[in-house]
Amino acid sequence: MLTLMKNSLDIFQCPICCSDLALEEGAVVCKNSKHKFDVIDDVPLMFHESRADSKESKITHEVKHFYEENPFPNYDETDTPAMLTEKAEKSIFAKLLNDELPFNINILEVGCGTGQMANYLSLAHRYIFGIDMSFNSLQLANGFKKKFDLKRSSFYQMNLFKPCFKESSFHAIICNGVLHHTLKAYEGFKSIIKLLKTGGFVVIGLYNRFGRVFTNIRREIFKLSGNHFQSFDPYLKRKDVTSSKKNIWFLDQYHNPYETAHTFGEVLKWFGNNTIEFVTSIPEIGNLSCFDEDYKLLSNKPKGNIFSRFLTQLVMPFTDYREGGFFIMIGRKR
Repeated sequence: MLTLMKNSLDIFQCPICCSDLALEEGAVVCKNSKHKFDVIDDVPLMFHESRADSKESKITHEVKHFYEENPFPNYDETDTPAMLTEKAEKSIFAKLLNDELPFNINILEVGCGTGQMANYLSLAHRYIFGIDMSFNSLQLANGFKKKFDLKRSSFYQMNLFKPCFKESSFHAIICNGVLHHTLKAYEGFKSIIKLLKTGGFVVIGLYNRFGRVFTNIRREIFKLSGNHFQSFDPYLKRKDVTSSKKNIWFLDQYHNPYETAHTFGEVLKWFGNNTIEFVTSIPEIGNLSCFDEDYKLLSNKPKGNIFSRFLTQLVMPFTDYREGGFFIMIGRKR
């Protein structure tokens, strides 16, 4: 097993000392320091703490425990690769990613959760490496992969601040809904950008400071009412979502132990300080109505000015982008 890891061992490193790795029976071993990482259910456990006594470590443990108890998103019992594709392509974003990302490339999904995006993108002959700190989520991801004998996805338990991959190993990195659950989102961004090849794309999804306003108001209402009035959340009123997924959504949105919120301008500074050229955003700056199946996700769009970025974010809570107050920024490494 671990076929994809065996065939790509040159891009891996020890998360503790950055040395090369070797595979042994039931373990991954550092060639230099002999650090040993167990493999359980074909998932290498390569999570290494940054600093055990730090505030960062405390928050990491709290968030890790939360997602161990609440894997997100979950699979339905009837899911198959065909069903996964059908559900994924109801999301225009997922479909456009699949349409525009080249074949035969290495893609890293940081915070892959239960691996639905990773497994979906791997169906079109790409090599997807999914990492997460929740072993329970990774078991679900790998369980689906093994059940349907998917050859081009693989999953690893990893701390994004202590990567088990070498620099410049990936043609694309996807990191949606992850960095805002870390103590230092920008430091996390810098850590994963090092893993991107020159010319490669990075996709970052974060909570927006303006778009998150109504979610924050609802959180206070739920807290004061003992989790009543859940119909105030548009997602929880949907008829096409199972009750278990609604419950996980509710916990993720309103009971997550830690989150931060960010802006277009802030992420543009992240890009500029790390040789990342801005490509586009969702919603598009200055044009909230243009996102459809004809949208060119990996083609350069204007990054606007302070006023257009502020206005775009200001109206987010009143548009189709209100669900979770989430926005995506895409860049290319110069």
